[in-house]
Amino acid sequence: MTSEAVPHVPRQTRSYFLAGTMQGARTGADLTDQSYRRLLTRSLRDRRPGAVIHDPGVVMAEWLAAHPADVRAAHAALADRPVLRHAELAPELRELTDLFHQLTRLAAASDVCVAWLPGHEPSMGTAAEMLSAYRAGRTVVSITDMRQNLAVLSCSTVILPDLDAFTDWLDSGGDTA
Repeated sequence: MTSEAVPHVPRQTRSYFLAGTMQGARTGADLTDQSYRRLLTRSLRDRRPGAVIHDPGVVMAEWLAAHPADVRAAHAALADRPVLRHAELAPELRELTDLFHQLTRLAAASDVCVAWLPGHEPSMGTAAEMLSAYRAGRTVVSITDMRQNLAVLSCSTVILPDLDAFTDWLDSGGDTA
């Protein structure tokens, strides 16, 4: 009986979705500091040079840049409306909500969803992205202090306290297990 050599199969390129607080509990166009996206991207590029990184912050910025200021005006006007019906939203706002759904589907299609949730500020968008990824059987790594938040606890594969712990997790191969 002869043994055959197992051919070397190159490892598939992994994809990472950078979920994280954008608006959080703020209103209107008041966003949280987005510098974490650059830090996560750098950590991934240093450790996973061939990785595909999906950054919704970039996607949203590109989409907003391609649309005139009427999107911001229509969004701001929502604050004065007591009842909102999706079908009655301005077309640009329906496009914006469609983009949100596209991003949650992209989170579910990515190999790893990295959720940045600093402190104890909730993010409904991040929760939706995490849930989509978790339900799709993806790895969801949450970087947060919210260890007792039921949504974080229920939708995370692993919960880490900070960026250093995330890089240690990557270095240990946690994202490839």
